[in-house]
Amino acid sequence: MAGLNFELLRPEIRQDSAIGAEIHLPEGMSMLDLDRLTETDKESLRQALFENQVVVIKNQKGIDPTVLPQLARVFDSTASNIHSAGEKAVSDPKNILSAYKAGRIPRAPQVGIIGSGKFQDYEGLDELEVIHLDHTMFHETPLGPEELSQGYTRPYRWHMDTPFYERLPGEVTILHSVRVPNLPDQKLQFPEGKHKEVAAGATAFFSGARAFSLLTPEEREFALNTTVTYAPQAYEFIRHCKGSDDGLTVPCWGREVPVDRLSAWTWENVAEHPMVWRSPMNPDRPFLQVHGCCVFKLTTRDPQTGSTTVIDDVEEVRKIVYNMQKKIYAPENIYAHRWEEGDVVIFHNRGVMHSITGQLSQYREDEDKKRILWQCTMTSKTPPQPFREYPGVNGSGFVKV
Repeated sequence: MAGLNFELLRPEIRQDSAIGAEIHLPEGMSMLDLDRLTETDKESLRQALFENQVVVIKNQKGIDPTVLPQLARVFDSTASNIHSAGEKAVSDPKNILSAYKAGRIPRAPQVGIIGSGKFQDYEGLDELEVIHLDHTMFHETPLGPEELSQGYTRPYRWHMDTPFYERLPGEVTILHSVRVPNLPDQKLQFPEGKHKEVAAGATAFFSGARAFSLLTPEEREFALNTTVTYAPQAYEFIRHCKGSDDGLTVPCWGREVPVDRLSAWTWENVAEHPMVWRSPMNPDRPFLQVHGCCVFKLTTRDPQTGSTTVIDDVEEVRKIVYNMQKKIYAPENIYAHRWEEGDVVIFHNRGVMHSITGQLSQYREDEDKKRILWQCTMTSKTPPQPFREYPGVNGSGFVKV
């Protein structure tokens, strides 16, 4: 019998993104059954993901939510049993992530519920309301009425799934579409009047490897020798900040919550990671992995002298990171997944940045326009590995006090 295999998404879909493959389950297996996968099948699954960063398994409507945490461990045996956002969904209004009103599935607390709409008696929850956030909450200059009438949208905020505090980023995130809204396509907006036709509510991705390949030789050398310290309580720190049109940075300084007014924090719990990461199955392929909105400090080592330079002006740090990442933001470099009900999408959380897109909030009361996605991302016990290792600079994990 034919085992699990995969094929790349069509060239017109992948374009220059270096992202995307479809998984074909073993012959005779219509619903993913991890107990029936051989070690060869699992190795093919890992190869598909770590080579292509985002993979999809179609027609999985009805999959049990308890399967998703088990699937995550196929890619990271050190994955904890805890969602990366914590044991319970974020509800503290001081944290910007609470605005989504994400729920958790009681029988699978590692699986969050996101989407748009109000639901009754869903997965053991008497009442559930989830919110697909509006562009006005994210952008310094929101879309205008004419742009909205023409169906334009933007990436809201490019990110990895991790709190940057106390818990390490998971190796993978798994998304499952339970309900997809019946809406016309929208247009992802790019500079110079360019756009990309995407499904309403598409999840957008760009590859850290592709981003690194676009850097100049000087920028690559800087990135390879640099460690990023993230803001203490990062999502609380930026909760009043609005992002740039491309979702890559915070363009204006001054709305950050002062660090002495944040919830209690200590430096040894603040995330500190290399700017360039090594992939488990692509050791020679560098990945530029930086959350440009949450950066706080850069520490760079001169490889010739061994001396280090610290840049701790947050406004300058953001500009440095933005000038490196903005090159990726072009239609041909972005993969926007067109959701169909039953899709299981696995993405390499340590190899891509991703973002919500789409204007859906105005449709929350319409039955055929509601949306439900399950999301499973579990904190890892293994820190991201630096592509180039220098003692004391490219250490990864948390700030060394």
